Amino acid sequence: MSVFKNIKSLFIVDETSTDNQSVQQQPQATQQKTTSNQTPPPVPQNTPTIPGGVDQRIFDSLLKALEDNNQPGFDFLEFKNSLQTLATIIPDESTRYKSAYATAATMGLTVEKLVDSAKFYQGILSREKDNFDKAVVQQVDLNVTAKQKEAERLQTLIQQKAEQIKKLTEEITAHQEEMNKAQSVITEAATKIETTKNNFYVTLEAVMGQIQNDIANIERFLK
Repeated sequence: MSVFKNIKSLFIVDETSTDNQSVQQQPQATQQKTTSNQTPPPVPQNTPTIPGGVDQRIFDSLLKALEDNNQPGFDFLEFKNSLQTLATIIPDESTRYKSAYATAATMGLTVEKLVDSAKFYQGILSREKDNFDKAVVQQVDLNVTAKQKEAERLQTLIQQKAEQIKKLTEEITAHQEEMNKAQSVITEAATKIETTKNNFYVTLEAVMGQIQNDIANIERFLK
């Protein structure tokens, strides 16, 4: 059995909390269709609150860091191993700690050294936290902040396009009304011209007919 497996066995993890967290789903937002004249919904600024849980991969990573920095000799990790061994034999916690320490003391371990050793491993975990925090900042900058700016840029672009569409729609409506008015004027003018033309030809025919009738009578009665 590797050192890592030995160290891993010293810590108890409630994996059920991890399973419960992994199956939780965020409520789906109601889909809304945005028409050309509607203002697009604002880009969400807040980060949803998601409860944390023990993650097995993170747990293994932290214990691997402890393994890589395991101090030689009998220290806190060996003391914790003794506690675990005595757990099935000595149910009383106080007695168990005293018994484990009595064994450790024979190897030169003092309470001060034991506490310092435990704090040393806390320091290792704190260093892992610092590294993790830096990685979180990088991931937020890459996958949240940058994407947030892109989403805001697209939102502004959509708003501008929506305003352009609204303006063009209003212009098209105005042009349509002007075209309808022009079409009405054209129809009225064409009707008036056609009526005047027809009236002219009919009137001309009437006058020409009278003159032609007079010519016929002159030739008939005066020759």
